[in-house]
Amino acid sequence: MERQTKQRQAILQVIREQGRPLTVDEILNYGRFHVPRLGMTTVYRSVRAMLREGVLLGVQYPGQPTRYEMPAHSDHIHFICNCCGKVHDLPLSQTEISLQLPDGFVAKGQELIVYGFCPECRPGGKAADAGIS
Repeated sequence: MERQTKQRQAILQVIREQGRPLTVDEILNYGRFHVPRLGMTTVYRSVRAMLREGVLLGVQYPGQPTRYEMPAHSDHIHFICNCCGKVHDLPLSQTEISLQLPDGFVAKGQELIVYGFCPECRPGGKAADAGIS
């Protein structure tokens, strides 16, 4: 395990604070509130190390940059805002989704993506009220 630097601590703190998967650019921007001189190279190097160690997981969707989150302690699905492109975690109850596989198939995981508008971007939301699109 790599040493816990203030940069790595800031990256983990940012991901915990935001509570959603973040791109490297988002990690850098939010991280600079904690470590003003945080650099892109440091963020990339730290994220790669934390991926190897299992501290972070990568979330990838077609046409989207890779985002990073901490391993979940409960099942969840991802919500992608059609306006701002942010990805949010949504809790998932085991009773909400039923997966029926044909005979002979074995599932090793699943991914469900919900698309729509986050509270800031939805019609009548904060961004819409401010005339931001």
